Amino acid sequence: MAIRNDRIAIMRGMRAAMRLHRDLATPDRLRESMRVDVFDAISRSGAMLMFQPLDKLLGAYMNEDGERGIIITTQRPIGVQRFTAGHELGHMIMNHTPHADDDNILRRTPVAGGSYSKVPVQEREADAFASHFVLPRFLIEKHHHANELTGRDYENPQTVYQASLRFGASYSATLLAFERENLISATLRRDLKKVQPKSLKEELVDDFQVDGWAHRDVWRLTERDEGGTIEANRNDLFLLKLEEHKSSGYLWTFDELQDAGFVVLKDECNALHPQNLGGNSRRFILGDPSRLSEGQYTLRETKSWDPDDEPKSFSFTYTNTVSRDPGLYEPQRDRLLRLR
Repeated sequence: MAIRNDRIAIMRGMRAAMRLHRDLATPDRLRESMRVDVFDAISRSGAMLMFQPLDKLLGAYMNEDGERGIIITTQRPIGVQRFTAGHELGHMIMNHTPHADDDNILRRTPVAGGSYSKVPVQEREADAFASHFVLPRFLIEKHHHANELTGRDYENPQTVYQASLRFGASYSATLLAFERENLISATLRRDLKKVQPKSLKEELVDDFQVDGWAHRDVWRLTERDEGGTIEANRNDLFLLKLEEHKSSGYLWTFDELQDAGFVVLKDECNALHPQNLGGNSRRFILGDPSRLSEGQYTLRETKSWDPDDEPKSFSFTYTNTVSRDPGLYEPQRDRLLRLR
């Protein structure tokens, strides 16, 4: 009976998330992005959204005489803020009792049975809503096909980590979503969860020394990110990995990025097949985008003596995403100011 009740609660949360995605036309609005705008969804669903430094809470849903509001802490990374926002939105959409949530919502595993049955039913429903709203099936499928992933790829924790950055979710939440969609088993999820994201970041930068990893991630950008949108924090680092036809005289140029404020920290080139003389190489550029202007950028592989000969290019759009500052959600604040 307990497992059945868990499944009913999870199903209710999932269906509520699917209905809201349909009502908000989320798939049509995403286009090149891999990230659901949960803050905008709260606003469009009729609630006021506020960010405040909450010491022991992650967020809260309030309803005073029909006036609905959601508060999210400013003291956690963007991935935690977004999941908390999804959880509180679930409480609101499913007409739950007003509620405040601490970091227990991050520790729970929304899988029917076991200790999860002891979690209050409204919390189970909100957990499921957040998972299916922030990490919906259609978005996971989109990422899977865009990156041409296979079952073996999901055994690599770097695959999960890079997906979590694009989804704007935590590493652990992404693991749960992959298990939910049968991309990984429960056993593999538990094994991958033992890997600390910090070790994955250090693996990507190799021997480059980074001054602290708090609120800092490493985006691995390859040709598969062509045309996509990179929604990164100012403290993040970019690792560009691009195939280079160096033996034919072609080199990737990064002038456009550097002119816009991108700082190259490390530049390496390794042969793809060392045993083959004159083969293609892989260019590795580790860079700091903290001063990079938002916009679309195109990198080009050219010959220095013939810049018009351009066999390959790589384009992406960069937008800056930060943990929200204290105060009212900016678009709502701006609308109120215009009404004055």
